[in-house]
Amino acid sequence: MAAISNIVTVLPEKRLEVAAVAERERLSGPDLAVVEQLGVAAVRDADGRSATDLAVEATRLLLADGDAARAGAFLLVGGRYPQALMASEATRAQRDSGLTSAFALGVSELGCVSVSAALLTGRGLLAADAALPGVVVAHGCTPPGPRRYRRPVTLNGDGAMALHLSQDGPLRILDMTLETNGEYWDLFQVDYLGQSFDAWTEVCRDTRRYSFSLAVETRKRFGRMNDDMLARQGLAIEDVDHFVTQNLSSGSFDFYEQNFDISIARACRRNLREYGHVGSSDIGLNLRAGMDDGEFQPGDLVLVMNSAPVAAWSSMLIEVTGPLPEMPAA
Repeated sequence: MAAISNIVTVLPEKRLEVAAVAERERLSGPDLAVVEQLGVAAVRDADGRSATDLAVEATRLLLADGDAARAGAFLLVGGRYPQALMASEATRAQRDSGLTSAFALGVSELGCVSVSAALLTGRGLLAADAALPGVVVAHGCTPPGPRRYRRPVTLNGDGAMALHLSQDGPLRILDMTLETNGEYWDLFQVDYLGQSFDAWTEVCRDTRRYSFSLAVETRKRFGRMNDDMLARQGLAIEDVDHFVTQNLSSGSFDFYEQNFDISIARACRRNLREYGHVGSSDIGLNLRAGMDDGEFQPGDLVLVMNSAPVAAWSSMLIEVTGPLPEMPAA
């Protein structure tokens, strides 16, 4: 058994209203209409700090909890681009965080679902070594270039989260599953070779394939994955109290609600409105917010659905057994 024993989040103080997002002035009419309908009111701006800088800040806050400081492994969920080729962001973050007694690994290449891969890896490490004191998972998020609008999906915000996995804790992971499909491996990409950073632009190679083909597969995948996972626990979808997913748009929440006859947690909609899409950190932000606001109570079951257009899908079933430790002051 593995559990999330703590989650901390870092959200930069600088707040950008959607109307102030620089590239909005360069968007076409149809794209402006999409931006207005995303359900995002603002994003946070890290003011030049890198994704790894933000992950380090979150990890340092997490280590204020003595239990997290005893972690034997550190998993850095990769940001959207490395600061340098042939260098290790994971061991740099380990050093800068002060996790000298842990070994470090990087987990990436599955977009938003990379955090699910890291949780699955951490869960496996804990199962393989009962003496392991815990696993720290951290992620920092900044856009892959100067533009925050990810056409036609979302607005990217800056932020980070770090969480501690252990044998026991207030968010018990009852089950997890993850699937991928390489047919979509290059659906979104940034052509960066030979380009200055200011010219980096994330492009969807086929918006129809994203909006229709991938959406149909996502509906089928989650339908089967959730049914199989819940059946293993002797449960049905009606037994789940809360549903959490990543924060892309209000339309994406509507998609989940209409296709699976569920209600997305209020914490997701609040975080989307205030922070936009914070990549793999979304899941940690939403779980933390749901616990802090009292939306998730002891005894509740929370189903976390996470997807990425690479394409990857994950489902995780969590049982709430108690409160998270208070967030430390930054």
